[in-house]
Amino acid sequence: MIRILLILSLLSSIRLWSQQTYFLSIHQAKEFQFKKDFYTFKTKKEVETFLQQRQFKLIKKGFVLASIDSLNWKNDTAYVQLYKGEKFENIHINIKKEDEYIIKKTPSINEKIMGDFPFSPRLVQSMLKNISSYLNNTGYPFSKVFLKIDSLQIKGSHAQLIIEKGPLVKITQIFVKGDQKINKKFVQNIISIKEGHPYNSDLIRGISRRIEQVQFIKEIKPAEILFKPEGAELYVYLKNNPVSLINGIIGIQPDPTTKKTTVTGDVRLKLQNLLKRGELLDINWRSYQPQTQELKLRLNYPFMFNTPFGIDTKFNLYKRDSSYLTLNFHAGMQYFLLGGSYLKVFYELDNSNLLQGTSSSTTGEFSTVKSNNYGISFFYNKVDYIQNPSKGLLIEVESSAGIRKSNEAGKDTTLTSTTFKGRLDISVFIPLVKRHIIRLSNTTQTYYAPNIFKNELYRFGGLNTQRGFSEESLLATTLSVFSIEYRFLVDKNSHAFAFFDQTFYENTAVEYRNDHPYGFGLGYSFGTKIGIFSISYALGSQQNNPIQIRDSKIHFGYIAYF
Repeated sequence: MIRILLILSLLSSIRLWSQQTYFLSIHQAKEFQFKKDFYTFKTKKEVETFLQQRQFKLIKKGFVLASIDSLNWKNDTAYVQLYKGEKFENIHINIKKEDEYIIKKTPSINEKIMGDFPFSPRLVQSMLKNISSYLNNTGYPFSKVFLKIDSLQIKGSHAQLIIEKGPLVKITQIFVKGDQKINKKFVQNIISIKEGHPYNSDLIRGISRRIEQVQFIKEIKPAEILFKPEGAELYVYLKNNPVSLINGIIGIQPDPTTKKTTVTGDVRLKLQNLLKRGELLDINWRSYQPQTQELKLRLNYPFMFNTPFGIDTKFNLYKRDSSYLTLNFHAGMQYFLLGGSYLKVFYELDNSNLLQGTSSSTTGEFSTVKSNNYGISFFYNKVDYIQNPSKGLLIEVESSAGIRKSNEAGKDTTLTSTTFKGRLDISVFIPLVKRHIIRLSNTTQTYYAPNIFKNELYRFGGLNTQRGFSEESLLATTLSVFSIEYRFLVDKNSHAFAFFDQTFYENTAVEYRNDHPYGFGLGYSFGTKIGIFSISYALGSQQNNPIQIRDSKIHFGYIAYF
């Protein structure tokens, strides 16, 4: 039995070693830029594919007559002779007068280039594709673009550019199927396609991506186009995704200073798309410390009167125990671009008043201030899915300047000065392999004034800035938070993550201070109907102090995209 197995093993080994190998011998290999004149392959098909690829490479370089003259097999060896031919230098492309306006409007192409165009099939193909794309995006989906060769000459060939536009096609009607709670005009603004506009292939292909950027709308199935003699009808299949909410936590605890009972908690009311116009009303009250509370209100109304313009207003109230009360009012006019990006100009009023708890001993530290600021901001959205991106870029830049009037505590004089504010938020999402993502981000804020008071400082720390620290426990006049985050995408709306945050900040109020706190940890974010809920465990360190497990933080909250 052992002898039989040994014989079978030897026969199997002989068969493996005797697998067929094919050889390729190339005549004048150096002339055709081959590294060697003899190659080996496993199959005949590989030999043929290899030769075809080399032929195409020569054609792309301008040797358009390159060919395989002969291919002869002798046993397991293929003998090949190639023809390279002369390199064609350029081609003069003639354009009909009625088509000149198309060339002028097509990106990266002009009449001068057409007069002396490099004879490269790759460049010619790219040029024809650009012209075809322009026509497809301006109402001519049935257009044809090609070259008609008049003469082929080594020093200069001639050709006619043939453009057959076909019929002009406009979007005659848009049908929103599925849910009656979705306003058709709002959908038209979101997808940037309106009735009566010329057919645009790029906009049609981008419908699904733009719908995905809207949290309260879901696509049932991809949009469809029905071409008719009078034009094209667009069918969009959508359903409403309710995101309005009311939730909160309220607690009662004694005030350690006054010994009175105080109310703490976090309550939020969010109403969105109740009028079917994508409008938002968001109210959030929170109080984490005794006698300190914050109220935030926001009203956003996009696409007013069926235009790209919208309004964005905010009101913030912050009361710091018995020291001061700060009010902020923000009124902006947005201009929406493709894909959820927008420009905004705004007016901002900052008003901070001192309360009875601010004593004369704090002279120079606090001040009653009132500022009128005017600014501009830009939000750029180039991610694949804003709820849980796997690739792309998010940028928000904001800058404002204004006049501030201040009255220091204990003084009767009023000082007038110029102030400046700037903010940059940037996030880059880099796909590594399937479902594994790296997020790199930076948030930078700065405030400039001749003298800055404590009740004007930025408050940061917590879930949305520097994790590993209590919410708004750090104060600064300038700060820059760098984050690196590894994400594993669990599903379309959820991911697990590990992160490291590092902040560099300075505080120039009263006396100069600076530090570079950092935090790191693990977390999980999962999608719900009302937003992305995130929870994370973090450790942090500041002032070069060692990490203390007992000071660890658990951050949780909703991350909503409007």
